[in-house]
Amino acid sequence: MKSPGPVRTTITVTQRKGGVGKTTIAICIAAELARRGHDVALVDSDPQRSASQWAEPGNLEFPVHEMALEDTSVSAWAQDVRKIEAGLVVIDTAPNARVMGASIALSNLILVPCTASGLDLEATAQTLAIIDAARERRRDRIKVILIPNRLDRRTLEGRQLIDELSEFGEIVAPPVGSRSAFVRSFTSGQSVASFMPGAAADQEIQKLADVVEKAVRVEE
Repeated sequence: MKSPGPVRTTITVTQRKGGVGKTTIAICIAAELARRGHDVALVDSDPQRSASQWAEPGNLEFPVHEMALEDTSVSAWAQDVRKIEAGLVVIDTAPNARVMGASIALSNLILVPCTASGLDLEATAQTLAIIDAARERRRDRIKVILIPNRLDRRTLEGRQLIDELSEFGEIVAPPVGSRSAFVRSFTSGQSVASFMPGAAADQEIQKLADVVEKAVRVEE
């Protein structure tokens, strides 16, 4: 029997507040990285199972492993994640400190979606505090990319969001808009790149993937 290979790069998509589009970002970035030739797997650690439901039709470009942390120890869960045979693992987390902390501890890169809401900005600060605590225990640096998500440039809040995120001192990705293509992609069980190739939503995910690839390149 073939022994599991090491996970080379782990990317966690997380945020202290729910409803910010974590699963959409996780699924779409995993799909785009797979399309670019990366050996990708996704871990759905959220009890809501949104990523697993997205994958049920079998149309995604990568496997999804349903691995909630509710009924197991952090160490056992982390060991199971490390056993996944993939060069790049994306973890979609639940918005609670235990799951976030466990996922962040395994990760080389953290993606933090944030919408133009005061509550989201406050939650982003809380998320970064959890990440900073993990950084203090690690010799290697955990990289962070903040993602302005569901952005509506027509609103004052939307126009201000990128500047507000920049104040945290982390990488800020190109914005991802609030687009029906993402909802329709979920309904079809496809990534947005497969469902609407070349559309604005696909182009935005490609720009995000450019930033992600640059951030993880030194890890490979």
